[in-house]
Amino acid sequence: MKAFFSVLALLISFNLMAASDNLLRVNEAFKLSTEVIDDQTIRATWKIADGYYLYRDKVDFVSQTKQSAVSSLFKPEGKRKEDITFGAVDVYRGDVTFDISLEHTGANSPQSVEILSKFQGCADIGICFPPQEKVLSLSLPPSFANTMGEAVEPISAISSSPLSIKEELGISSITGGRMSGIQGGRGSEPLPADKAFTFDIIATDSNTLNARWNVTPGHYLYQHKIAFSLTDQASGVTLGKPNLPEGKFHNDVYLGDVITYEKDFEVTVPVIGQQKQLEVKTSYQGCSKLANICYPIQEKTEIVDFSAFTPVKSAGEAANIRLNDNNQTQVSSIISSAPTSEQSVLGGILKSRSIFAVVSAFFVGGLLLTLTPCVFPMIPILSGIITGQGENLSKGKAFSLSLAYVIPMALTYAVAGVVAGYTGANLSATLQNPWVITTFALLFVVLSLSMFGFYELQMPSTIQNKLNNISNTQRSGSLLGAGIMGVLSALIVGPCVTAPLIAALAYIADTKDVLLGGLSLFMLGMGMGAPLLLIGTSAGTILPRAGAWMETVKHIFGVIMLGLAIWMLDRVVPPQVTLLLSGILLIGSAVFLGATDSLTEESSGWKRLGKSSSLVALLLGATLVIGAASGSTSYFAPLAGLLTPSQHDTEAATIENNTLQFKKITNLTELNDVLKQARESKAPVMLDFYAYWCVPCREMESTVFSDPTVIALLKDTIVIQADVTKMTADDSALLKSLKVFGPPHIIFYGRNGVEKKDFRISGEMKLEPFKKHLQQFLSSLE
Repeated sequence: MKAFFSVLALLISFNLMAASDNLLRVNEAFKLSTEVIDDQTIRATWKIADGYYLYRDKVDFVSQTKQSAVSSLFKPEGKRKEDITFGAVDVYRGDVTFDISLEHTGANSPQSVEILSKFQGCADIGICFPPQEKVLSLSLPPSFANTMGEAVEPISAISSSPLSIKEELGISSITGGRMSGIQGGRGSEPLPADKAFTFDIIATDSNTLNARWNVTPGHYLYQHKIAFSLTDQASGVTLGKPNLPEGKFHNDVYLGDVITYEKDFEVTVPVIGQQKQLEVKTSYQGCSKLANICYPIQEKTEIVDFSAFTPVKSAGEAANIRLNDNNQTQVSSIISSAPTSEQSVLGGILKSRSIFAVVSAFFVGGLLLTLTPCVFPMIPILSGIITGQGENLSKGKAFSLSLAYVIPMALTYAVAGVVAGYTGANLSATLQNPWVITTFALLFVVLSLSMFGFYELQMPSTIQNKLNNISNTQRSGSLLGAGIMGVLSALIVGPCVTAPLIAALAYIADTKDVLLGGLSLFMLGMGMGAPLLLIGTSAGTILPRAGAWMETVKHIFGVIMLGLAIWMLDRVVPPQVTLLLSGILLIGSAVFLGATDSLTEESSGWKRLGKSSSLVALLLGATLVIGAASGSTSYFAPLAGLLTPSQHDTEAATIENNTLQFKKITNLTELNDVLKQARESKAPVMLDFYAYWCVPCREMESTVFSDPTVIALLKDTIVIQADVTKMTADDSALLKSLKVFGPPHIIFYGRNGVEKKDFRISGEMKLEPFKKHLQQFLSSLE
């Protein structure tokens, strides 16, 4: 036995000797290369030979330069291995990269740095190397050390030639030099930094700074490069931690995962202490994906004025300030309290996450919307569907049809709302285009003609007979048709933006809670549909069963369907066209009701009443047709176009003077320009979102914005309007950036160009509430 073990030991020693002859040197098994990204970042890459591995916990980097220290080390995840020496450990194989972050002390970054690299690894054959140490001497690139700070001129002062810009900045092309990992490659002419990143900073109140960047498409700013400081540290005022918005993760080949901003954004900075003026220094850095360069760090020093804000020691003192005039009038507060909007209340209910409260509040909210343009047009649609059943109508069937209409309508509100809140895309508003509206109007025409008995809408008899053998196809087909009409009605007929809708959409957008947000929207739809259920079911008992009366009722609903078609077209065609179509409809209805029929001595009173009514309709229809032909657009003054030119011009001037005159904007850039002008002139701003297909918008235009009191209150306010009728790409971008889901929607800005969020108006607001709301807004500016 002793001889056996001796032979075995000898064989093992021979194998180890043979293996050691093939063992790579440590520098060949583990090749280390380094790359300097900037004065604060170094990238180290190990190339590990096949059959070898590094211990993850044995890899380390330590600065040997007194002025510098390793602030953080990014270690990739390793692979688990049962090691004969250390047990279960994480190891690296193949290529592995480490990012080393440096922190420097002193005024300037060092020209070079020495880094001690520590590591240990083994070979798969069972041989491990002793712990290794290697000193790396690295030079920091001047363009990312001192040159990018004070030495480099601002890019706006440099020649516009792309080559000279890159040379004078001391930075190479993103695709060709140190920064080759950043996206780009089209080699466009670089924009000056001030045009690529438009910057502005203002005070929004006595304790808050608001910094705003407009980022040109194709460019981005690094989040970690944004910094704020005060030039006068002895002022007794300090800055708090900036509130940076959520950015976009960008995988940089050198910096790893960093957060960037590719679109316009704002940063708020708390101010601790009070001063009339502060000199604020802001630094930031970004790159251009179009020109393939990174800009030097930009430093902007701005004097921010706080004198417009009266410092208040405490809320208690503010509430008890007394202003004395000749009558010793007492004012409870110098600051008007902002109104608590309906959407804020509903948003708070959603955030409470109480299912009962959410269901109750939004169902009641839906009931309150019943007689608005959101629901009112649906009443004749549902009534027409039920009336179209003719003699086969019963109370039970009327209820079934109503339910088949209401539930899909409510589900559509929920689904479309969840999509809008989650993505920012308003499906209902998107469908308000001429093709969709015209198609739906033609559908109403088709339905109306069937009411007049021109044809019956049903499946071919051969298909019907086959399906009847399986189930009651007539009933299910009617339910399906009612359901389809419910879906289309929710999306196309009533594209309303209301306070409950905005509250739910904002909740979904902020929390991504699709279930609770969707439930609230479904209950909103059911609340809107509850009166429809009542009306539809009642129709089953109120409407006459058969005979001439039933035909007359169907004819009446046929006229209503044609009226709905004209009402739909009014969103996409000129007002003159709808005025003409309305006149034609009245003339046709008058003839149908007997305007041209003769009366006899035996004619009943009802016959004579019908004759007189039809003659009135005939005259009114003729008036509308003549008015449309003369250029009029008003139902209430259809013959205004027949006035003499001077009278017409005077009339037009009077109307113009009695209406709020909006300045039109079409995109975010134009809005920012207006806000900048408003800040310079210290004027408040009101932004109104309008669309021609938005019925509440036109209602507010005719009743609210034409009121003399409203016009007088807004005389010192810059009033602007964004017309999103066509829903262009610029319209969508503007709506999304301001978190507006659709018109009508009004935003108010203070004299400093910052939005007064508590004063937003979502949905239609009547004249008196609007005047009160406007007075509160103006009082808050004082």
